Amino acid sequence: MRKKFTYAILLAIAACIAGCNNEDDITDIFMNRTWTLAFFNEGTTITPVKNEYKIRFYDSSFSATTPNGALIAGNWKADGKSRTFRCTSISTNGNISSDTTAQKMKMFLQKANEYAGDITYLQIKQQKNVYMQFYNR
Repeated sequence: MRKKFTYAILLAIAACIAGCNNEDDITDIFMNRTWTLAFFNEGTTITPVKNEYKIRFYDSSFSATTPNGALIAGNWKADGKSRTFRCTSISTNGNISSDTTAQKMKMFLQKANEYAGDITYLQIKQQKNVYMQFYNR
């Protein structure tokens, strides 16, 4: 009886381990939510963002809006296993030349190569400690 019980426990543990998946659900993290920019971390400097800059991700495109109504848009792709992140074909509509936060946001999107996060926060990274952080709102 004890052997059967031990075998059953070992089998259950093996099933749990085999069922583990370290791959992020990209759709769950990025899509169907509006992300609000909280701050930029540039390694040694953290710059909070006071106004509301928002970004939304769709199937393969994204659009970010600024408080003055300008738009930053393009295409994106992420890999849930390697956590790589890329943006391409980035364009702007409206004036961002006097908006340093919008300019920095565009630059971070152009240079992004990975992400971190879940459904409550999202970091779009250039390097480990150089990223912009969003929260889900």
